[in-house]
Amino acid sequence: MHKEIKLFLSLLYLCIFSFTSSIANAAILPLQTSPEAINLKSHWQVLEDKTGSLSITDILQDQASAAPKPIFTALAGDLSASYTKSVYWLKLELQRKNTQASSQWWMEITPNMLDDVRAYHVANNQIISTHQTGDRTLFTNAETRHRLAVFRLHLADTEKHTIYLRIQTTSALYFSAHLYTPKAFAEASNFQSSLMGIFYGVMLAMITYNLILTFGYRDRANLFYLFLSTFTLLVGFNNNGHLALYFEPDNVWLVELIQSLAVPGLLLLYSLFITSFLQLAKIMPEIAKGFRILQIFAVLIIIAVLLGWNRQVAAAAQILAFIQMIVVLPIGMLIGWRGYRPGYIVVAATAAWIAGGVLIILRNLGIIESSWLTEFGYQIGAAIEIILLALAQADRINIIKNENAQTQTQLLSISQRAEHELEEKIQQRTKEMAELIARLEKLDKQKNEFLGIAAHDLKNPLTGIIGLSDLMRKLESGITPEQRYSYLERISRSGQRMMHIITNLLDVNAMESGNAKLEKHRIHLYEICHQVVMQYEHNLRAKELHCQVAYAQTQAQDSFTNQQDIIILADPNACFQILDNLISNAIKYSPIGKHISVQLLRSQDFAQVRIQDQGSGLSQEDQEHLFERFSKLSSIPTAGEHSTGLGLSIVKKLSEAMGGSVYCETELGAGCCFVVNFPLAKDDAFSNQ
Repeated sequence: MHKEIKLFLSLLYLCIFSFTSSIANAAILPLQTSPEAINLKSHWQVLEDKTGSLSITDILQDQASAAPKPIFTALAGDLSASYTKSVYWLKLELQRKNTQASSQWWMEITPNMLDDVRAYHVANNQIISTHQTGDRTLFTNAETRHRLAVFRLHLADTEKHTIYLRIQTTSALYFSAHLYTPKAFAEASNFQSSLMGIFYGVMLAMITYNLILTFGYRDRANLFYLFLSTFTLLVGFNNNGHLALYFEPDNVWLVELIQSLAVPGLLLLYSLFITSFLQLAKIMPEIAKGFRILQIFAVLIIIAVLLGWNRQVAAAAQILAFIQMIVVLPIGMLIGWRGYRPGYIVVAATAAWIAGGVLIILRNLGIIESSWLTEFGYQIGAAIEIILLALAQADRINIIKNENAQTQTQLLSISQRAEHELEEKIQQRTKEMAELIARLEKLDKQKNEFLGIAAHDLKNPLTGIIGLSDLMRKLESGITPEQRYSYLERISRSGQRMMHIITNLLDVNAMESGNAKLEKHRIHLYEICHQVVMQYEHNLRAKELHCQVAYAQTQAQDSFTNQQDIIILADPNACFQILDNLISNAIKYSPIGKHISVQLLRSQDFAQVRIQDQGSGLSQEDQEHLFERFSKLSSIPTAGEHSTGLGLSIVKKLSEAMGGSVYCETELGAGCCFVVNFPLAKDDAFSNQ
């Protein structure tokens, strides 16, 4: 982990150092114990030798004379001279600040396609060591086995040392360099190799994927894409130095040839792929002719490169490649707009390639300097481009498959119509059967649930009736009249409890099955509320509860609503059952000696009954399941009364069936207020308006 952090800090320093050294600084470069990696950007002095006649002896003689000639000038940034016949000399002055600083420093040179690079290590105007590299130098003769040229410098003392570089090439001349200690070089090299490995892995995966598609779908666009992605990988492998390093260390001509063919080869293959993939001959025949002309130029440039005229045609190839990439963007957008989706993906892929390719072309033309972005822009852009084109290929194959399927469907439509109709009928019957099965399963589940609830709730009162009956039979002669009356009263209450449970279950079943029939009549709300309260007079007296039915004061005036004014339109039995459930619940859950309030009021279209108790109230969790069937709440009846868990479910279904509603206003510890809205009779509603 320490090594990764150290490497990250070194690379971060390089980025910061590159940014802050954009202004030329040709002073002596001090070498200290830290950092161990240095970007040499803006630390060089440069001299252009247009004739190519100067030697290191001439350079040193001029520098050692009594009146030195100002040959070298400070270089801002890195060297970038495009295609030139001149020889360039670079000068770098180094000095160890102290003996603790490393004496071993390795200089990494970028790029690796420069024809001839010679380095002279000079101290006290004497040549200490000489180094040479270039794309015509065998990798087997390199000082360090690395994808790029590396010069090993030994600074034995703390005196000033000077490094002279002589650069000559027929390709685009751009140059950058970094200094590393051996340890920092190994870490940076491993990190770069990891990045390169990711690039190669992505490219190989896309090539393998497209190879499978090519065998599965014999399409010309697939074949061109396979050639394009393979050649893109080969060019990247060569530009990164890995081709010569691992496969052809002695074939200098092959490395240089691939480098020279990179731009025209990619120009030709990409043009062939785009023409075939976007079906330009069919959709845009005039544009297709332009691409054919471009392909002819690309072939001519390739022939010129093979004949050794790379210097003369290299710039033209890069300009044509740049033009082609720019032209593909609006073409892809237009084709995508016309309904061919892969056109949009081609635009995105081309934009990604342009991002890396344009940087390389501008660097080769000498417009921008070399940097890590220009060095790795090709790999990044190519990887993104290849991935996106693979997606476009997959989308195109799907479109072709869909078109073929549609064609086959149209040809077979007449013969398959009867079969299709029969299949639809079978599917419809199957669907109906599945729905019927699901409904039966639901009904069966409800039946089992119904029977389970009924058996559970009826068991206790039946047990009481049986037990009391057996007891009376066994003790018949010894039972007093008072005991007999008590036993019979308990048997009666158990029977009433069973009747209540069965009535609730039958009501729920009727409403669930849709068999409940409601007949609406005009009902005086006060009278029916009073009747319900009166039937619980014994229960109220047993728990010392006070229950009062009253009219609420209206908001519009300080008078009380007249009882004759509230007439509702509802089913009498259903209305009685609703009020019966709510008032009985208020009695069940009210502590002894408390007050129950039943208030009536009238709004514009509804009459409202508010039943308020002083019980323990309901929790938030209870409120969420309040009106569900068979729900058991956390509140417990204060005198051990029985609850089936069906009453509130019945209240909700009946009130909504009559066009009303029910809800509860409650807080834990503050009692419950159940509010029921009944629709007013029409004449009562009109009189209220």
